This record gives sequence, C-alpha cells and structure tokens, in this order.
Amino acid sequence: MERSARYEMQDTKDKILVWLPSPLGDAILCTPALRAIRKRFISCEIAFAAELPVRELLSPCKFNDNWLQHRGNNPFVIARELKKHKFTRAILFKNSFGSALAVRLAGIPARVGYAREGRGFLLTDRLYPPKLPDGRFKPISMIDYYRGIADYLGGDTRDRSLELSIEPKSGNKIDSRFPELAGVRGPIVIFVPGGAFGPSKCWPSERFAETADRLIANYNATVIISVAPQPLEQQIAKEICAHSKHKLINLAERPLGQGELKALFSRADLVIANDTGPRHIAIALRRKVITLFGPNDPAWTDTNYENEIQIIGNVPCAPCTKPVCKKAGHLCMEAITVEMVCDAAKSAILRGGPEHSKTQTVIKVCREFAETSKSFFIDTDYRTAFDRLGLASIDAVFSFSAAKNLAKDNLAAYRSRLQFETSPPPTTVFLKRYDRPPIAVQLKNWFSHRGRKACSLCELESASELAAQGINTPKIICYGEEWGTLFEKRSFIISEKIPDAESLERKLPDYFEGPFMVKNLKLRRDFIAKSAAFVRRFHQTAYRHRDFYFSHIYYGNNGEFYLIDLARAFKPVLLGQRFRTKDIAQLHYSAPAGRFSRTDRMRFYLDYAGEGKLTANDKAFIHKVIKKAELMSLHDKKHGRTAPFAG
Repeated sequence: MERSARYEMQDTKDKILVWLPSPLGDAILCTPALRAIRKRFISCEIAFAAELPVRELLSPCKFNDNWLQHRGNNPFVIARELKKHKFTRAILFKNSFGSALAVRLAGIPARVGYAREGRGFLLTDRLYPPKLPDGRFKPISMIDYYRGIADYLGGDTRDRSLELSIEPKSGNKIDSRFPELAGVRGPIVIFVPGGAFGPSKCWPSERFAETADRLIANYNATVIISVAPQPLEQQIAKEICAHSKHKLINLAERPLGQGELKALFSRADLVIANDTGPRHIAIALRRKVITLFGPNDPAWTDTNYENEIQIIGNVPCAPCTKPVCKKAGHLCMEAITVEMVCDAAKSAILRGGPEHSKTQTVIKVCREFAETSKSFFIDTDYRTAFDRLGLASIDAVFSFSAAKNLAKDNLAAYRSRLQFETSPPPTTVFLKRYDRPPIAVQLKNWFSHRGRKACSLCELESASELAAQGINTPKIICYGEEWGTLFEKRSFIISEKIPDAESLERKLPDYFEGPFMVKNLKLRRDFIAKSAAFVRRFHQTAYRHRDFYFSHIYYGNNGEFYLIDLARAFKPVLLGQRFRTKDIAQLHYSAPAGRFSRTDRMRFYLDYAGEGKLTANDKAFIHKVIKKAELMSLHDKKHGRTAPFAG
C-alpha cells in the first residue's frame, strides 16, 4: 500500500490519537497494528480512545501512553473533548462515520482511516479496503486489515501475532476465587459457547455438554463454561450444565472482569470456542484452541496461529453471515459433531508443548468444490483424474460415453445414468445427467425444493443437508448446470459409489439368511433397532423420500446405513404426515416376508417411535401404513407378481 509523504518523518512533538474498534475480538486483532505504530512513533505521545470493555481487555498496555474514554456517542460532544488535547494526528481503526466526524470537528490536522461508511471526505488520508467484483468487501483477516493502516504510516508490520498482558493481581484473584483449580491433575478446558454476533454462531448446548462429559471421563478434565454477563449467554451456560452428567464450573455464577478473565484463560490447557471474541484472548495468550466456524467466513479472523484447530461447517448455505439461521435446521453448526471436536481435543491435549505444532490445522466438514470452467464444479481431490478423462466442462460431461450405461426401461428420456472408474484416487463413480427436463418436472422441483433450482442441484441440496444432519449419503464429487432464459437446459451430478455396501433389496446381513437360529436373534434385533433409529433421524430432518424402498437404503460392512437416490428426497410444504406414512409403507412393502416376521415389523415400529408400547395414535398410523402397502401391492397382483411383504 502506498504510503503518505507526511508520515515519512517523525515529529517527536506529535500527539497522536488512536481510536480503537469497539468489538472486543477486533480490538485484539488490532494489536499487531498497535505494536507497529508504537515502534514507528516511539518518541511521540500516543493516546488510545476506546470503550471501557476494550480498555479493560487491553490493559496493561505498552503500546500507548494514556487512555481516553468518551461519554456517550455524540460526535459534537466528543469533538469538544478532543480539542482540549491538541492532537496533531488521528489514526482511526474504528470504521464509523461518527468517529471521522468527531476528529474532523476537533480540527486534528492529519486524519487517516478507511474510506467507508460515507466518511472519506472527512479524512486527509484515505485507505480503501479490497472489494470483490460484485462490490462486496473481500474477506481478508482483520489483522491484515488493521495492519494496512500501520503499513501506510511506515510501520514494520511483519509480526502478525496477537498480544495481551496480564496484571499479577488478577492472577492472585483467580487463586482465591477458584480454589478448586489448585492441584488439578487433568487438563483445564474452557468452553466459550456464546457469541455476541448472534445465535447462528452457536454450537448446540447439548453437544458442548456431551463433549464436557467425554473430556472429564477420558482425561479427568476440569471444564469451565465462560459466557458474557448477558441473559442469553447465561441461559446457554445453564443448559450445558443441566445436560452434563458432571459438575462444571459456570462463570455465569461467578462473573469475572476482563483482567480476571485473561488470567483465567492463561491457566487453560485448551479452549474450545465458537467464532467469538474470547477465542482471540486464548490465541493472544498462546493457549491451545479449537474454534468452531459456521455462518461466518474464517478468512475474516484468520490468525494462522499454529496451535489452533479450526473445524468449519462448510455446508452449501455457509458462509451466510446471518446472525440468525433462516434454515429449518442449523446446518453449518450441526454438521460439526461431538466426535470431531473430541478427536481434535485429543490431538490438542496429547500433543507436546505450545510450540509443538508449526501450522494451523483446518478441518472442513464438507468437501471443497472448485469452479474449473463455467458452472462446472469439482471436488479438488478429483480434478487430476477428471482432467485425464477429458471431463472438465459441461459439454464434455454430456458427450462422455466411456462408461457403463445404467439406463432402465422406465427411465425418462431426459435422464441418463452412467457408471465409470476414475483414478487417482481409484473410485467407482455414478453420473446422472438431465438434458432439457420438461417444464412440468422443473416446476414440480421448484415447488418441492422451495426455489428455482436445476434438477441436479436439488439432489445436491438434499444430500448436503442430510449429511450435515447426520444421515449417511453418497459423496458428491462434481456437479454443474446450464440455464436458458428461465428454465434449465441441462445439469449433472457425479457421486462416489458407497464403499463396501449393498442395498437391502440385494443383500441382507447373513444372520437373516437360512433357517432361524437363536444365536442370530440378538444380531437381528440390533439390526432392526439401528435401522429404526436411522429412519427416525431421517424423518426428524423434515425430509421425506418418494421411493423409500429397500432398494434405496444401503447397509455397509461398517454397520452404517446409507440413503441414495436423493433426487427423490424433499421437504413437503404440505402433507408432511401423509408422506411420512408413505415412507414407512414403502419400507413395509419392500421388507421381504421370508426375512421379517410380524414381530420384527412391530419391533421396528416401537424402536422408530421410541416408545415401549403402542398408543392409539400409533395403532391408527400402523393401520394407514398397512392399508397403503396393500394398495401398492395391487399393481403386483395385476401383473401376476407377489408383493415382497406378502411373499
């Protein structure tokens, strides 16, 4: 960034006002720039203007000579106060219009800051944040955003590390207020489950609680819940403590000031946090950190801190930057499982000292896609393999024929299905193509998926949302779409074959084969219970499946169930209960009579309903299911066949 000549020479008589950002996290991310400015103007008098929480957080601070605290937000009142100090320069890290107006009214000769919020005319030195072609701000780390100002002023900005100091008396207060921390044998783990940005950033309370229980059981951890003194965050802490089987230390019951909070964080062996301000406290104090990202782009707060593990719920709708999730399910945060967090905690707790790791660890929940040609998106792991096959554009996909044709007699003319092999990595994949689907089909999809979407993108959306909510689905590795003026011309989707798995229609586990044996009874019951739990979880997502037959449910050697043909999955706008009945009826219909007895079917339903005995509503529902299956069997009778459930 080009520097101003006015800052090439340093006047030791200069009095510099540095106006800090208000969010606590941003104030910490600003510390590399503050350090550079202090070194650049080592002989000048520097005053920091900040709100009280920021002052408490950054104190004691070696980057300034004194502090200013304004009363209220009226720029005219603030300007009168600033005039008394006779500042010669103002450095605005705060982005507001009011801060620029106040320093202009105060008559400060040199005023530097970012020209945004319509305030450029109030500044003598204007910097411009990078933007994307569509006019939005380009996601860059706020560390580098603030360093841009320091660099413009001639500061040495090579050091990006965050920095905070702790007063010794704050440490003494922690000793007296938390005597239970003295002599603990296991790690001290701090949870930060809130977020001032909004609830969309928050990982579910019950998952924090389960994580706490596992850390306590496996590592004898002492778990502390750190929340802001606000009703919503206090409620989150209360929920976590209520769900946990163990005693947790709840800071909502023992609130701390900023100085004491820093001292407490300095004792932590691990901090697990949402993307919120206290995460930066932990990084500045060189703690081990696990950060959970959902609606916000991690690029905005990237520190490249070597002892941070980032777990990113990069579902299709993220990052949305919305404080409140608009989806029926909070996909991005719910995609982050307890197992992921506990595995990351295990890695952090068991590895060496704070300098053991040399690079930041990033774990992305979903696969990353790159747009390699217009509207052609591919998993980066497969780019080389697809290039070798000549599959690098939509045109190439629709002219591709070096594959096994899986077309059936009843497959619509606009659809085609192919199977082929690719390497590296060596994988069997399936290609679905939609070539000029009828307008009626498109309109039906738009209604079912509540928006204008290509046929393949409907399947991608369903697969991604279901996977984010814990339903095993085939992994999508490539997709694309091409549109006319209003309607879809063509689209495609390519997915991996589910490894070591078969559909329930083709093969049931061996203990269902042959004559009944007592030793197989427990295995059969466990299978039925797991299948019922899988179907229950699927329906809890609010999704339904138009073809919920055994042919579309796969069972793997790993004991997991998978759902395929997700072009048929949708969330009913109306008649959700009717489609639930249809789903269960299709399962009942396709479960072969020779393998599943009436007792097995009843056990499945009891496990699915999560009840020990049938209620009147359950009996009515089962009656509807059986009636629906019998209606479906009329088609078999018409063609001289016996329905599977009636065999």
